[in-house]
Amino acid sequence: MSNQFLDRSNFIRVPVSGLKLGMLVTELDRPWLETPFLLQGFVIRHPSEIRKLQEYCDYVFVEKEGRRWGDKKDPFRADFGLSKRNLDGSGGSGLQKRVRAEEQKPSPIDTMHTRPEHPVEISVEEEHPSARRAYESAHSQVSNLLEQARLGNALDTEGARETVSHCVDSILRNPSALMWMAKIKHMDYYTMEHCLNVCILAVAFGRHLRLPKDELVKLGVGGMLHDVGKMRIPEQILNKPGKLSKEEFEVMATHPEEGRKLLMKSQGSLSSAIDVAINHHERMGGKGYPRGLFAHELSTYARIIAIVDAFDAMTSDRCYDMARSTLDSLKEIYRYRGTHFDEDLALEFIQLMGPYPPGTIVELSNGYVGIVLSSQSKKRHLPNVKLVLDSDKKPIAEEFVNLLDVERGTVPREWLIHRVLKDGEYGVFLKDCPVKTAVAGIASTTPESEEEPRGD
Repeated sequence: MSNQFLDRSNFIRVPVSGLKLGMLVTELDRPWLETPFLLQGFVIRHPSEIRKLQEYCDYVFVEKEGRRWGDKKDPFRADFGLSKRNLDGSGGSGLQKRVRAEEQKPSPIDTMHTRPEHPVEISVEEEHPSARRAYESAHSQVSNLLEQARLGNALDTEGARETVSHCVDSILRNPSALMWMAKIKHMDYYTMEHCLNVCILAVAFGRHLRLPKDELVKLGVGGMLHDVGKMRIPEQILNKPGKLSKEEFEVMATHPEEGRKLLMKSQGSLSSAIDVAINHHERMGGKGYPRGLFAHELSTYARIIAIVDAFDAMTSDRCYDMARSTLDSLKEIYRYRGTHFDEDLALEFIQLMGPYPPGTIVELSNGYVGIVLSSQSKKRHLPNVKLVLDSDKKPIAEEFVNLLDVERGTVPREWLIHRVLKDGEYGVFLKDCPVKTAVAGIASTTPESEEEPRGD
């Protein structure tokens, strides 16, 4: 694609059949956004990149500076585009420096423990009212965004960013409150609530990874907008109760590209959100869709949203499938780590969620029914629980029990969790059980700063 501001004096046009590893691709024969390549200029490092270039282009431009083959400049050497002074990370063109910096950027897992933890600022009980307001505002915002998408209009991305910022503030103060809200689900509003839940869980995951606030906002916006393309899918396919036919699945599989198109025409769209929209169904082994990208072609944001998207989908009732338990869903994430999902990120996500994330309705061994409020990062199986029914399944005044006290020996073992309940069992619906008071009754007196040292 012609660019009038680009100096081509140092470029050579090469047919895609002649591409080799190590070449520095500087320009394509079409717009970059019509291809899977997010970096506008990159060194070919993997055969899959050559295959993708051959799939999308007839020819490309590569840099020829400084490379010689006999008396002629050689664009086909394996170290092409990387002069000796570049190999140690110094010098080179601006394009080379940007490509090198992106390729050498460490993963958030590698640098996780070099960043400070986000401290819990207030108790989960105190955060619940603010979290509920943020959730209700975001609920309305997502509904409006999906309606704009359904009509094919430009999206209010600035409004989305502002709404996500409020959610990030709540999650930074204490993530458990909004994670509780993300467990409130209605099958009739699946797509809308799914977008909101993915936003919340992605931000909570990013907090667990100790990402800074600006990256949490980008991650949250990507989660909120990742499925907007579904609004361009015919309703009879989107809401079909049975298995999709091959032809119907092919239509459904266009929603990432439809989402990218909607975001591309929406002023102020974050490039990270566009990336997430088109790549959240790609898989590490190259067997995802729509473009079959491989692991090294996927951004951290896309990898995170892929995990969170799959988890929330599996734990939700959908028109074609019933919800799985948190534990069963995490087992699937674990099973497909490394092939579908980034292995390191998958393991960290499992650690974040645990078997009883906030909002999980549980029956205790003594017959009491409660809702998980929060848990300690290293003791996810011993959460703090809000009691709602007594052993006779009769409503009781708001009361709390910290199951860590069982381990400490100050609370009998009969208070341990016996099983997880579905929303609505024994008449307990999560949406009807707001947290109203501070910790009371038989709750632990352990300070929250000690109870939740990681705050996630």
